[in-house]
Amino acid sequence: MATLNLTQAAQAVHHAAELLAGVDWLDHDEAHQLEALAEAAVNMFTVIYYQANTGRATHADFREAVSGVRQRLEY
Repeated sequence: MATLNLTQAAQAVHHAAELLAGVDWLDHDEAHQLEALAEAAVNMFTVIYYQANTGRATHADFREAVSGVRQRLEY
């Protein structure tokens, strides 16, 4: 199961990075429309970054971050 999760997470991070690398510019209105989802994604990436550097992120940290992303995707 851990390998499957790692694969899914790696694919998600790579896919997001590839798509974002193709964005040339967002004007103020476009950025404003994405603000809440971007914040939720940043929170998720922060948990991943924290886990990678300290190993001290908890399951609760991950659940909270995932919940935030899911809530913002449902707008």
